[in-house]
Amino acid sequence: MKRLLVLLMVLGLIAAACGDDDSADGDDGGTTTPEETGDDGDDGDDGDDGDDADMGLDELNVAYFLEWPTANQVAQAEQTYDAELGLTVNWIPFASGGDMAQAMESGDIDISYSQGLTPFANFVTGGSDLLLVGVAVTYADADNCVAGADYGITADNASETLAGQSIYTPLGNVTHFKLLKMLEHLGVDTSSVELIQSEGGPAAVAALDSGDVALACAFGGAVNAMIANGGNLLMTGAEQEAIGIRVFDIISTTGDFAEAHPDVVTAFLQVTEDANRAYNADRTPFIDTIAEAAGMDRGDTIALLDAFGFPESDVQLSAAWLGGTVQSTMKEQMDFFVDQGEIDSALPSYDSFVDTSFLEAVVGAPTTGGPDTMGLDELNVAYFLEWPTANQVAQAEQTYDAELGLTVNWIPFASGGDMAQAMESGDIDISYSQGLTPFANFVTGGSDLLLVGVAVTYADADNCVAGSSYGITADNASETLAGQSIYTPLGNVTHFKLLKMLEHLGVDTSSVELIQSEGGAAAVAALDSGDVALACAFGGAVNRMIANGGNLLMTGAEQEAIGIRVFDIISTTGDFADEYPDVVTAFLQVTEDANRAYNADRTPFIDTIAEAAGMDRGDTIALLDAFGFPESDVQLSAAWLGGTVQSTMKEQMDFFVDQGEIDSALPSYDSFVDTSFLEAVE
Repeated sequence: MKRLLVLLMVLGLIAAACGDDDSADGDDGGTTTPEETGDDGDDGDDGDDGDDADMGLDELNVAYFLEWPTANQVAQAEQTYDAELGLTVNWIPFASGGDMAQAMESGDIDISYSQGLTPFANFVTGGSDLLLVGVAVTYADADNCVAGADYGITADNASETLAGQSIYTPLGNVTHFKLLKMLEHLGVDTSSVELIQSEGGPAAVAALDSGDVALACAFGGAVNAMIANGGNLLMTGAEQEAIGIRVFDIISTTGDFAEAHPDVVTAFLQVTEDANRAYNADRTPFIDTIAEAAGMDRGDTIALLDAFGFPESDVQLSAAWLGGTVQSTMKEQMDFFVDQGEIDSALPSYDSFVDTSFLEAVVGAPTTGGPDTMGLDELNVAYFLEWPTANQVAQAEQTYDAELGLTVNWIPFASGGDMAQAMESGDIDISYSQGLTPFANFVTGGSDLLLVGVAVTYADADNCVAGSSYGITADNASETLAGQSIYTPLGNVTHFKLLKMLEHLGVDTSSVELIQSEGGAAAVAALDSGDVALACAFGGAVNRMIANGGNLLMTGAEQEAIGIRVFDIISTTGDFADEYPDVVTAFLQVTEDANRAYNADRTPFIDTIAEAAGMDRGDTIALLDAFGFPESDVQLSAAWLGGTVQSTMKEQMDFFVDQGEIDSALPSYDSFVDTSFLEAVE
């Protein structure tokens, strides 16, 4: 199998792109060839100067996938491309991204829409003159691997249960890459499994249903069908993103075509941009048109579109995409295939195969020079006192007011739960440094809240301190804490950390009494009085309890070692974000600028932050030493809003269910994270 795969890769016969495996079945008995469309390619220029946009070109041949619904198919169906480009646009279905690449090499295809990144990278690695000019669609949850119902395979036991088994998968595309990355992450010896080349989505469903294979990988409707038949995902899309797997398709052409017809490439991207913007504003009127163009029924179309995203030009041009991430993703994929022995070598860099100049010429959403506040004249922002943060310089100097064109009222709160209730009631518009756990608790209960950024990380600034007279340590906690009282906030990250620590240390939680905290000062007083054996708090209260003779139950590093991550978020409501998107983006932009200035050199800002936090300089520095303020590129990475934050919420809520603290958790928390505002930050 390995020798066969290497031969396939060397010959460039790389199956599938990332588009729909089922697309091969939607060609009315066979794939339409470019010759049948009357394609002249670039060679058809007979010297007619024509218009500057097409330089004599009278037809444009575009590759795409059937049964792969995309926002631009409205413009395809209504011939908007033809009208705007002044050309006859022939949409030619293909079975794989590798086939698209070969057709572009031969001149039969001018532009490929929604080609897979992996086959593109494979072909340019092999010397093809291809050029990536845009991002077509993102689909982390629409491409996956499903375990057979009878095999009992999970992420936890995959290293044992997959040994000696067969896996049905496309080879040489993003599905294959994802599979290998997952197997590596789960400790599966890849030499112990047999990879069988997929013949498409229906074949994947049949192979898994028959029991002949333990795992089958596909995308779109085939994944849904395998799950409906009793299979289970090896890893969710969010779990994959958390280990650095990103899944998206691209818009590509050849270097020669782009050079000969730059206006055509830009015009194609402009029509696509307009279609994406219309869809993202309200997709409802377009569903039937997209379904018909994709050759699918309405229900299946909606199911796929729910897992798809169509980034607009400003997002595509950001650092999270064509500003660097797409290039590094290609390099990572090709290096990985080298390590796996699938290809001989990768290129040193893939930067030269990405050209953003055409997309930069596209007219995106209109700008007004400032946020559109739509009559809003005040912004109410929740925050914590005695919680020093980098953005408090902008708070104190009223930079938020100036940049947003609003009066910004900073209102102190005692807890993240109180912040959530105030957002629900409409009294607060944005919460800065809200705890992740109360946010997750409230959305689990049905609140219309939206996570739009990461505010601060603080593994060492939120902790539980044992009273000096109790002699409690991590080693003896299971005995010394039995029958004792613990003073702690409830329903927030401190509570979550406490329960995780008690579980890890073998403490029977039914043997301790949890007392609801009334705040940091009350925690210090409770521990000093000797009425409680352990008190949990954050910020200066932790430092004071230690200074008074208490000792930490576990350090921040010890907690992180058992999987506890601690960070606060920036949140708003879905309604506020829908009504005032520019305000949310502008708020994040000011925060970003403040974080960058602080991270470059915090020295000039310490006194301002201390005053805004209501603390003395020494205590402020002590807390800031334990804090981190991630910038937007870090926040958008897989380690944060690219998947980890979502999976952390799921983990926390599942843990509270197991502890009997809440009745149930949601299946996923992905829909409560919206990175579009942060992606617009410069």
